[in-house]
Amino acid sequence: MCLGIPGKVIKTGEGLMPMGLIDVVGDERPCCFAYTPEVEVGDFVMFQHGFAVDTVEKAEAEETLRTIHEFDMLGG
Repeated sequence: MCLGIPGKVIKTGEGLMPMGLIDVVGDERPCCFAYTPEVEVGDFVMFQHGFAVDTVEKAEAEETLRTIHEFDMLGG
């Protein structure tokens, strides 16, 4: 099963494959923003397999993270 995880954008890049960083539950991860070129630092995105696949509102990101933690879906 694939699971999109919300993360907060902390750095963006430019170019054909714009790379940046997102914060996923306190862990900084590299992220490609090719599918979401409009994102800015501070935005929230759904992150899957190294790509930001969509933008989400902060409240939706927080609710999703609560559910992920409730069901221990991150295994930690």
